[in-house]
Amino acid sequence: MKGAAMLRAFSASTGGNVLSLLGMLLTVIAVLALAYWCTRWIGQRGMPGWARGAAGGEKLQLLWQVSLGKGERLVLVRVHERCLLLGVTGGGISVLTELTEQEAAGWLQKTGDPPQASSFLEILRENLPKRK
Repeated sequence: MKGAAMLRAFSASTGGNVLSLLGMLLTVIAVLALAYWCTRWIGQRGMPGWARGAAGGEKLQLLWQVSLGKGERLVLVRVHERCLLLGVTGGGISVLTELTEQEAAGWLQKTGDPPQASSFLEILRENLPKRK
């Protein structure tokens, strides 16, 4: 009798563990699917006030940038009619100065068409070491 009772208890606890595991697995899959759907939706439509919303109307334009070290660079951007020199570090972004109209005129004349973004493959080819 004791053996049969132990076998029933073992199979009941094992079945409960399997169902619990399946429930957790389905929950994780549902959360991942929902996160994927949300990021696709936000990527297509953008969020008001976020970078995509600001750049969508050509209000923000990158004019120039130079790397100063690992994770540090100077960036010159045009926001509406203002030109700002920004310092970008791992800790944040700070406005270093705003260019006057005379200083900005030279930069604005140089930028006819906005530069096309390089594709991932082009960047990868440039940065991978060359095999000999």
